[in-house]
Amino acid sequence: MPAEIQMPNLGLSIAEGTIEKWLKKEGDPVEKGEIIVVLMTEKVTVEIPAEVSGKLIKILHPAGAVVKVGETIALIGEEGEQKSLQAPSVSATPTSSPAPRPEARESRDLKISPLALRIAQENGVDIREVATRFPGQKIGKKEIFDFIESKNQKSKPAEVHPAADEEILPLTGPIRVMAEHMAASAQTAARVTTIAEVDMTDLVGLRAALREKFKKDYSVNLTFVPFVMKAMGEGVKEFPILNASLRKDEIVMHRGVHIGIAVDTGQKLLVPVVRDVRGKGIVDLSREVQQLTGRAKEGTLSVQDIQGGTITLTNAGVFGGLLATPIIHQPQSAILWMGKVMEMPVVREGQIVIRSMMYLCLSYDHRIIMGAQAVQFLQIVKRNLENPAVLLVA
Repeated sequence: MPAEIQMPNLGLSIAEGTIEKWLKKEGDPVEKGEIIVVLMTEKVTVEIPAEVSGKLIKILHPAGAVVKVGETIALIGEEGEQKSLQAPSVSATPTSSPAPRPEARESRDLKISPLALRIAQENGVDIREVATRFPGQKIGKKEIFDFIESKNQKSKPAEVHPAADEEILPLTGPIRVMAEHMAASAQTAARVTTIAEVDMTDLVGLRAALREKFKKDYSVNLTFVPFVMKAMGEGVKEFPILNASLRKDEIVMHRGVHIGIAVDTGQKLLVPVVRDVRGKGIVDLSREVQQLTGRAKEGTLSVQDIQGGTITLTNAGVFGGLLATPIIHQPQSAILWMGKVMEMPVVREGQIVIRSMMYLCLSYDHRIIMGAQAVQFLQIVKRNLENPAVLLVA
């Protein structure tokens, strides 16, 4: 029996992928462990190896095709299996069976070649409809293909021609997958967003004081992101429901806090995961975020790098963003959006002063997270960021 090469399960939030390219062609020998195809999803590009040695006897989906998780995309076997696979095995009249297909039973009364019958069956064509189109004629493969083409033409939507100042781009590859995933999330979760204003003045000063030391001693660029991650970990201690997932009629409470970091590569949005955030310090988190971000932009993330996230953090402040209502990254239940840190006039003890301020926007799934829980979680994050020294030793 030929061995099947299937679209792998890359995580709960990935339902399908696009075949980017085949590295082997039909008939080529392959060795176990040799990369034969590259698949592209909304999050990562994955190289799929052969699980057995043999010959690539059949490619079932060409480059550019979209395939579902678990779908067979190719067969690997031996030379004899290739010949057997390609040999036609359908006759003009049906063999005896308890319940023959209607079109096979009635084919005895039609003038149809065995090859045309096989093509009709493989394409789900009712030969009675074909016979109506060609009354009294012998039906061959040409008539079957003409019938299929005629039906396809009727089912095509009316062609829309772009205006002179328009350019039409196909919704394909990772952009299409991301569009479908975001739409599914918006239609599934009962999304609510709450916002907090955070005084980042002390953290701005602390970062300025430590930035050169971190670069010299640890070879990392100190940003606000690891501090926000640590603060999120502190919030989850008090409100673990923010770190949970809804799976059918069950609430999955995750013991570890694994934060997905949204990374914009310019072509697609990737969300590599920093694991066990509560057990790591600012230095380790800074190093890991820097490494994952670099691999995301280089396109070298592994499948393990993007799996297992329990809550997501996205930093739009680097692009100047102020406020947003982010979409939850399914199957998680919460996502925290951090905006630009900027100097603003604020009132302190009756006086107008200049402080470094930032907005945090928390979107959460109201099906399992109550509003009071979300607001209090966000206040814990805010309180820790406004007293950043404790995060260095947490």
